[in-house]
Amino acid sequence: VKPYTAYLSEYKPYYTLIYSDIQGMNIPTSEKLKLLDEGILNLKTKFKKDRKSEFESKSVELGVTNWCTSKSSGGKKNCGYSYVSAPLPALYTTNSWIRVVGTNKGTIVAADGSSAGLKMTVAGKGKNIGTLYAVFKYRPDYTEKAIEDDTDKLFSLITQ
Repeated sequence: VKPYTAYLSEYKPYYTLIYSDIQGMNIPTSEKLKLLDEGILNLKTKFKKDRKSEFESKSVELGVTNWCTSKSSGGKKNCGYSYVSAPLPALYTTNSWIRVVGTNKGTIVAADGSSAGLKMTVAGKGKNIGTLYAVFKYRPDYTEKAIEDDTDKLFSLITQ
């Protein structure tokens, strides 16, 4: 996602317009402050909505390939799991966001969604190969906190 400061040029003119309009009104200062607070609240609400949409629209798909080869004709060889991990702690995946192309001998997703793995085995002589693809998205709790922090920082810049 782009930095919160990228929104400064979009939101500062709105604030300036609201502020100028209110300053020109012939009403008590307490009423001006109330109107300004309402205007800022409306801008913050719009920013939070825009920022949430931005976070929710971002995802990254990563893959990992696993294979298993056996030269003996008897038994079953277990080659274990190969994992793909979230590139940032703020990202996660779920079972519904993973897919496998090729041989699938089982998948696993970490309880916290930080990684996903593809198990590979082969029975008898031969080779199995598969690739697991996992989509990682921003964690809702991270998104919520980031939006609150970004809102505070952005409007601190706007109103100074």
